[in-house]
Amino acid sequence: MSETETPEKPPKSPKPKKKKKKRSLLGVLGTALKRTCTLIGALVLFSAFMGAMATTAIMESSAPTLPDQFVLSLPLKGVTEYEGNTGYYPLAEKYPTVREIVDALDYARTDNRVKGFVTVMKSGGVNLAQIQEIRAAVHRFRESGKFAYIYAVSYGDMGRGLGTYYLASAFDEIWMQPVGMLSVAGIKAEVPFVRDVLNKIGVEPQFFARKEYKNVFESFSKTGMSDESREMTSSMIGDMALHIMDGISKDRAMSLPVLQTHVDKGIFVDREALEAKLVDRLDYLDVMESHVKKIVTGDPENPDFKFVKMKRYVRAMEAGKSEGVAEKPLVALVYIAGTIVMSDSGSGYGGNHAVADDIASDILGAANDEDIRAIVLRIDSPGGSPTASEAIRRAIVRAKEKGKTIIVSMGGAAASGGYWIAADADYIFALPGTLTGSIGVAGGKFVMQELWNKLGVNWESVQVGKNAGVWSLNEPFSEAGTERVNAMMDSIYAAFIHRVAEGRHMTPVQVDEVARGRVWTGRQAVGKGLVDGLGGLDMALDYVAGLVGAVNRDGLNVVILPKPQTPFEKIVELVETQVSMGAALNIQAALFRVMEPFADAANILSQKENVLTLETLDIH
Repeated sequence: MSETETPEKPPKSPKPKKKKKKRSLLGVLGTALKRTCTLIGALVLFSAFMGAMATTAIMESSAPTLPDQFVLSLPLKGVTEYEGNTGYYPLAEKYPTVREIVDALDYARTDNRVKGFVTVMKSGGVNLAQIQEIRAAVHRFRESGKFAYIYAVSYGDMGRGLGTYYLASAFDEIWMQPVGMLSVAGIKAEVPFVRDVLNKIGVEPQFFARKEYKNVFESFSKTGMSDESREMTSSMIGDMALHIMDGISKDRAMSLPVLQTHVDKGIFVDREALEAKLVDRLDYLDVMESHVKKIVTGDPENPDFKFVKMKRYVRAMEAGKSEGVAEKPLVALVYIAGTIVMSDSGSGYGGNHAVADDIASDILGAANDEDIRAIVLRIDSPGGSPTASEAIRRAIVRAKEKGKTIIVSMGGAAASGGYWIAADADYIFALPGTLTGSIGVAGGKFVMQELWNKLGVNWESVQVGKNAGVWSLNEPFSEAGTERVNAMMDSIYAAFIHRVAEGRHMTPVQVDEVARGRVWTGRQAVGKGLVDGLGGLDMALDYVAGLVGAVNRDGLNVVILPKPQTPFEKIVELVETQVSMGAALNIQAALFRVMEPFADAANILSQKENVLTLETLDIH
């Protein structure tokens, strides 16, 4: 053996195979029984949970009994336009709708059981238009001689200061917790511009707009705010600030110069806010509750006094209104909330999308119903697809041809496609803080060709048609592609102008002067002829009531479309959805795990060595 050779290692002895442990029949059956009991227990618990949810849903759908005297209370975390915006999950927190709050306060004005109204302000989103609707309802409630108090730990500690305080100023007394803070630091609009970043990473934005005020993609295509955008934004926030400041000044009996001084200071700690007369009292929520009890009953510790939450009161109110409803004129209320899309089976109606297929169907259904006297559209949308907007507009035109009156109530926004829909209405209401107009169009793409080069990614393509790659992100618009996109922009803008001119009884030249992609506040839009009057949904329904012979909206039978689901219906749909998305497979797997020991038992019995027969049984 040479020095370089290595000795051969002796072969390893093969490891003995582990003998498979036999499972006794008794053990297999015991395991099967245990798993079966586990599954049955889980199903029982699930059934109990679903039964409890269904019972809760039924109880919530029934009219509650109210005490002889009480104070209406509203924990205000947020507000929604349409009940469908809350989604399909019955356990999800449900925010009140604007209409529920306004109608409840108006109904409570003449309800002798209701002695006052208390709101506990939480952090949450309420837009300016919604605040204006609620403020007006609070003012009407107070005019009936009843008190309204608002309480918060802090006002505007997360940057929503002036708007939050604008709502608070409508109440008789503003309470704040000690060590809280108050912010009334004005209004500021900030827009990020990322063109330099896109240049560095090799992404080229290629966007087109009609016209100069249509700035939806400006933050990508420019390095700073254009003169037109600055003019438009300054005009909008200036008008909003003026309206807010005027409202606070009147409600707090404070001159505008003094209020402006406070706004310039911006942030107040608790004692400063009290000394500046921006709040009325620094104390705790339990103290305010005792104070309210004393006002109503004379006893701050009265154990029998009740605060009734608004959602409970709304159920009782709706039950009371249902009497004689069949004799009232029927009016359809159609909600158009969210980005306008043609069809979106994944998002459902409402939520973040306003689905044109569903909305147009609802409008046409109401148009074909001879009992429905008028249709009110509640629009809260920043826009979306022109074709989807046109589909809804066509349904409105057909409804008018069938003799239906169409009234629009604008919420926080009815801009671009939202205004496209509204233009043909017989009358348009907007809130002063509504954002509307934006009559224009914008579109384009991001070209990522340079980015791919930097990353070493090479795209190859084969095409038929000169403009087959017009929307490809891997190449810029060709000259022919640019011509086609510009032609599309011109066509859509001309169609928009024509439809607004026709609906608003203006000339195309008059429309173009107030269009050009510019956004207006509701108050500005009235002066430009784009809106007929200022007011919320309550005023729109009162207006319709006058047209159909009712005294006010309480004399109407309002049918909401689409019909909001009850909690029980949401539970059923949730279960069906989960099953369709794979719950059935989970059940099947669970059953298989339960039955697996039975299969083992059958396997054991099928093996000869495990079967006791007369041949092998010793007889003594």
